[in-house]
Amino acid sequence: FVTSFVSPAVMLYDQSTRPVMSDLRAKYGSDTAAITREINQWRKSHPEPRATLSQVADQIEYVRKVAGVDHVGIGSDFDGITEVVQGLEDVSTFPVLFAELARRGWSDADLRKLAGENFLRVFAEAE
Repeated sequence: FVTSFVSPAVMLYDQSTRPVMSDLRAKYGSDTAAITREINQWRKSHPEPRATLSQVADQIEYVRKVAGVDHVGIGSDFDGITEVVQGLEDVSTFPVLFAELARRGWSDADLRKLAGENFLRVFAEAE
């Protein structure tokens, strides 16, 4: 999950870093060591907020509300990401997400669809 997609605070943080990065590039040009040093210093005094598992569950429920339970799913593509959702650090934490959705009233059948049945159905239909 791209954290800025599920957390307004993370999205605002990402947007607030753009002018800082532009200013540093203008100030230091191609001196990447200086830019990196300054960025790291800035981040120490401006820690990035983290999206939460609850916010991910909110987004999944939103997609279910808009598109229907037959059109929502999750994947496990954690390769190459630099930030993770608090409580969803890797696929081993998916049971916590499913427990949260069950707590919100998702049935076992709906959770199976989310976990992969929808994906398998769409791929079978595409064959």
